[in-house]
Amino acid sequence: MEPAKINVYRPETHMWPAPANSFVLLDGAGAVLIDAGCGYRECYEKLKAFLEKVGAEPADVHTVVLSHAHPDHMGAVPFLLEEASPRVIIHELDRQLAIDNNLLNKSFDMCHIADYYTERLGDTDPASLDILDYFSNLCPMGAATPTETVVEGDVLELAGRRFEVLHTPGHAPGHISLYDRADRTLLAFDLVGAVVAWYCPSGGGARGYLESLDKIEALDAALLLPSHGEEITDVSRAIESTREVLLGRQRKILRLLGERPMTLLELTDELFPPAVRMFPGLQITDSHMIKLEEDGIVSLAEQDGMPVFRLL
Repeated sequence: MEPAKINVYRPETHMWPAPANSFVLLDGAGAVLIDAGCGYRECYEKLKAFLEKVGAEPADVHTVVLSHAHPDHMGAVPFLLEEASPRVIIHELDRQLAIDNNLLNKSFDMCHIADYYTERLGDTDPASLDILDYFSNLCPMGAATPTETVVEGDVLELAGRRFEVLHTPGHAPGHISLYDRADRTLLAFDLVGAVVAWYCPSGGGARGYLESLDKIEALDAALLLPSHGEEITDVSRAIESTREVLLGRQRKILRLLGERPMTLLELTDELFPPAVRMFPGLQITDSHMIKLEEDGIVSLAEQDGMPVFRLL
């Protein structure tokens, strides 16, 4: 069977809270859909129109692959399940997140807000800050029960293509990338693209993200298809550009700590503008501090319940 063309549905913008790109492959049995976008009916209708444009109906979708359990990638799956009965595939670490969306509060480390940000919340109860509420007004999440799970090293035979599964955490615990070695096409999803994805400790953090970049760089891919933005042909440059964002944050942290010990909140204030300090800035900063402490570069103490870091 000849490998199918990868048809790419790109929303009007790549900036959050826009849906992620979706990928459609046609075969003799119907269609394969990789990621489905936000959980607004309007978003689903646009995806449905794209399916029809490339020659498929929702009922033709026999396989759905989810790169990870985030709303801009799987929010619209419940709409599709009203019209089709596909197999649904996701990494084993994101399976429960897809089934019980409330678990995203844990994978996004929302507990950091109650632990370290309470004094800035005024009368707001930190327990009321639910990640699903945050998503609901921007890019709603949708639950689905995967029928299959994958792990690193598995192979997905889809529409005449042989995709190798790479576990690429950082942004999400079960984030995957898919590589077709035959034509050196890499679906990197949120790992590399027009924007650098947020990351947090429970998703794999700074260490997981950097190691994932190393992993896909070793593939020598000729074409990278991201979840946000246009296709990328200078793959090495795009990977290095993404890596530099993370390493740039790390260098700034080390410069700041070279002047004096600082708390987690103080470092977050230096790294991020006010609008994103509570989330995801606090979680991103902590993921860097975990890595630096593990690497023996900084030491951790505690002052009135707040982590304090100093250079070793």
